[in-house]
Amino acid sequence: MTSRSFDDRLDRIQWTPGVVPSQEVIDSVLGGRALSKARSVGATLLGAILGILIGFGLVGMTLEGSPWGPGTGVIGAIGGLLSLIGLVVSVVLAVFVALRSKRHPWLMQFASMNLLMIVVLLLS
Repeated sequence: MTSRSFDDRLDRIQWTPGVVPSQEVIDSVLGGRALSKARSVGATLLGAILGILIGFGLVGMTLEGSPWGPGTGVIGAIGGLLSLIGLVVSVVLAVFVALRSKRHPWLMQFASMNLLMIVVLLLS
């Protein structure tokens, strides 16, 4: 019974031994892998660099003697404000991308690496 159903399947797809697959078969197999979901090294690297800069700014806000730390005046306030804005934008972007990760997978890589670097620098 099993061999008969297998032979029927072969007859339906018109398979003959030794024949190379048609272009339609190749496209159907390769089409299952969406190229848009491929990993993007550039997005990951950009997210890491931006996360390091934001995390470095946030850590510098609390250290005495840093150029934008406590008691540094207007320059310190501007540096601290930029770091806090970067943190808020990173968190909002991560929440937005978590909801839209199917449409923008490269943005998910950017946002997750960005938050990871911020957290790593804040915890160290």
